[in-house]
Amino acid sequence: MIWRLVRRGVFAVVSAYIVMTAAFAVIAFTNDPNVGQVAWEASNTGRNITEAVQAYREARNLNDPIFQRWVSWLVGITTGDWGLSYSTGQPVLDVIWSRMKYTLFYLVPSVFVATVMGISFGLFSAFRQHSFSDRIVTAAAYLGLGIPNFWLATVLFSAAVAQHQIIAFPELPITSAALYSFDFTLLYGFIPWLDPNTTQGFFVLPVITLTTALLAGQLRYTRSESLEYIDMEFVKIARAKGAGPFRVARHVLRNAAIPLLSLFLTEMLSVLVLGVLVIEEVFNIPGFGSLMLQAVGARDMPLIIGVTMVVAFIGIVGNFLQDVAYTVLDPRVGSETD
Repeated sequence: MIWRLVRRGVFAVVSAYIVMTAAFAVIAFTNDPNVGQVAWEASNTGRNITEAVQAYREARNLNDPIFQRWVSWLVGITTGDWGLSYSTGQPVLDVIWSRMKYTLFYLVPSVFVATVMGISFGLFSAFRQHSFSDRIVTAAAYLGLGIPNFWLATVLFSAAVAQHQIIAFPELPITSAALYSFDFTLLYGFIPWLDPNTTQGFFVLPVITLTTALLAGQLRYTRSESLEYIDMEFVKIARAKGAGPFRVARHVLRNAAIPLLSLFLTEMLSVLVLGVLVIEEVFNIPGFGSLMLQAVGARDMPLIIGVTMVVAFIGIVGNFLQDVAYTVLDPRVGSETD
């Protein structure tokens, strides 16, 4: 088992460097879109266009041999030097982290709530197959799958903020200090309770939007995978020994966990990448999704490559964690090659 994890870890590292090399190739073998902008500005200011372009290339080491640039690129990415953003003049990693804090504030609760509720209601529905409650849960899942993220986000914003003002729109610009400053009050005089500020209350809407998309898929996957194990012998034996519904559900979930992990990871990555773009555009959140759109709009190549690599690295790390979970849940996975 240990050697399998070591091999998968090495594979993850190699995959990361392949991604870095591919990102470098995009930069090295395509025309820099900002060269035209430099030439246009030089012509408008009366400077020599050729000299301005050469100065631009020298400042970014674009005239160095390609192998030297590739080695410098790999060393820089490995040591945390991802270059400077053209549009902000700040280090790319600093720009990404400053925006990622806003995305994580609604992303982490959404994933947690969707996972817990999806697994719980999926098992509940599977153990009550063809019952009225099963039909209700299934219909809710199909409804969640059928509602477009952009439509739900727009409706929630229009109804709760713009029209009825149930939730107040926070002061702009939204700051991370307002998000991560938590105040507590005593409910009924003795129960500690979070007292959210205006900004934190506003982020309930993105959480609802993203949770709806994730919950529907996880619920359906959990139900379908659990149904494959409910009538198997180990379940019948557990019931014959007097195991309660929670214990039986735990046995079913443990066996269904491996295929569920693959489905969850694939579904989650696709929903998250597309979902954050929609959510942050509708709710005007200065997070990672809006940063991707701004980088493309500004033709900021270092920032575009940076956000692309972050998404790729998340996929690589997620795949590695999936392999670790496989090995922990079922040590027989890959044992024939150990």
